[in-house]
Amino acid sequence: MEGFPEVLNAMVFYKIEDVENIEVILGKGNRTPKPISAYTDNKLVLASCFKKVYLNGKELKGERFIMYILKEINERNSKGAINVHKDRCTLKFNNSLRYNGEEVNLHCINAISEAFKQSSNGSWAILEMNIENEDELHFKGFALGNAPKNYATKEDRNEDFAKKLGEVLPILDDNKVNPAYEDIDLFEEEYDYISAIKTKPFLILGGFSGTGKSVEVKALAFASCPCDGYLNTSETSPGNYLLISVKPNWHDATDITGFRSSVQNKYFVTDFMRFLVKAKMYEDKKVPFFVCLDEMNLAPVEEYFADFLSVIESRKRRSDGKIVTDPIVPASVFTEKYSGDFNIFMEMGLEPVNDSWKADDINALDSNDMKDAFVRQDIVEELMRDGLTIPQNVVVVGTVNMDDTTNSFSRKVIDRAMTFETIVGNFGEDYFDGDLSLNYLEHPRKGDLFISDEVRALEMLDKGRFELSDKEKKDILAFINNINKDMDGTPFKISHRILNETILLYHARKEIYRLMNDGKDFEGWVEFNTDLNSIFDSILMQKVLPRIEGDYEKCNSCLVKLSARCADNEWTKSEEKIEFMLKRFGSDKSGFTSFWN
Repeated sequence: MEGFPEVLNAMVFYKIEDVENIEVILGKGNRTPKPISAYTDNKLVLASCFKKVYLNGKELKGERFIMYILKEINERNSKGAINVHKDRCTLKFNNSLRYNGEEVNLHCINAISEAFKQSSNGSWAILEMNIENEDELHFKGFALGNAPKNYATKEDRNEDFAKKLGEVLPILDDNKVNPAYEDIDLFEEEYDYISAIKTKPFLILGGFSGTGKSVEVKALAFASCPCDGYLNTSETSPGNYLLISVKPNWHDATDITGFRSSVQNKYFVTDFMRFLVKAKMYEDKKVPFFVCLDEMNLAPVEEYFADFLSVIESRKRRSDGKIVTDPIVPASVFTEKYSGDFNIFMEMGLEPVNDSWKADDINALDSNDMKDAFVRQDIVEELMRDGLTIPQNVVVVGTVNMDDTTNSFSRKVIDRAMTFETIVGNFGEDYFDGDLSLNYLEHPRKGDLFISDEVRALEMLDKGRFELSDKEKKDILAFINNINKDMDGTPFKISHRILNETILLYHARKEIYRLMNDGKDFEGWVEFNTDLNSIFDSILMQKVLPRIEGDYEKCNSCLVKLSARCADNEWTKSEEKIEFMLKRFGSDKSGFTSFWN
């Protein structure tokens, strides 16, 4: 059986301990389920109850499915001959099985019939059964017909089935783009991005036009996108990636979070809002979803992205480990009454349980039926209760060009983001070694690598999820205090936020190292440093130096002091950047400096 090792691993995960409560029908002539131990010709090896069951990618909420493995132990068969199949193990999943008196599998089978919209006389076929995300049981199939059909011969039946199979396979398979590679190699630069994302899921990638900033974001999305038949349907963009092209005339949040039209009595839903809902569907599966704000400073970021800049600072880690935020779109938007031909949940991309329903059909349902109107009713209820929040698995990356056609950043934006600059050096022959991989992978990177799991460093330390030695605490405080000492008398001094994110970046690097099999899974050329001194160099580059801009009188003194401190501590990346910033004043000291090329 293809994929049996994955099935077996999942069965071990869902192992049933009280197997005496399982009753089955085995053999010919038996009509009443009996405990497996009553069948003396077989021995139970393993029984498991799957609690996450999917049909064609959609979860069958509340359904369970039991499978078990039997080993033949009888020396002779029913005719007295030697049993040549002795010690053979068979995977079974009877419809008639009972567990604690409940027909678990039959209930699931009925749920599949309902999902296919088949009556008791209808029929359907399951083509594949496999395991995804280690503990999810996935069935893939199609409906054959909703009325009984008699065939003169078995050959006629098989011919009819083959015809229907030929019609449905293109629908099930052709929209899916298959993986091009088993895995993909990453470089130190990508691991620096991943470390920053795990620290805080809001990045700014700067650099002049053509350095591959937006392509880099898409490459990370491809590298982490599972091939589940839904996210891998486009050759050019994975389903966990959204490109938003910022327009120069954006001066409010309507292009990000939508708006209500009082004339049409509708709410104009944006792609960003739909993408957040889509990400919520994969939040528990830990699939990272990437939003690329392309040319984000073509318009004033503080104006069109103000809601996000505020909400990103509301992040809080719940007791169960999930990170939640305030709503970026309030709950009132999802509880309002709109026109009869408009349903905001359908506009958000949520599927009704009946795919033939239109907005007015759903709006006509009574209050009880409305509670079960959507496949992901849990998301509907969350939107009505909490509003649209930022899912934990969403990463926002803004790409910027700093030139005369764009807007500069306020420190409000810089403070809330992890900042990088893409620089192209001299091209070498390694340019021809390979391109960025914009392809799906058989084994995408672990979602845990990308997903931020901590918000407040002190709370993390207090709860014992990370430890700092006394020396490390002193070094971190000395780093922040010395930076502020060098910037005394300037508006560039740093505070609690950067102290917090220094500790979080340190934790993120350590956690990524652990997730990469204690460093063994890194590519041979990758030098992934987790020492505190390298963290200080990264924080200077990502959080401190981007804040500094102005003329000679305003910036020179602090830059000279910071440069000396970098030299003393071997913060080489920051030292090189400061040298570039100092040169921008020019020999006559009349120039203007900033972090950006």
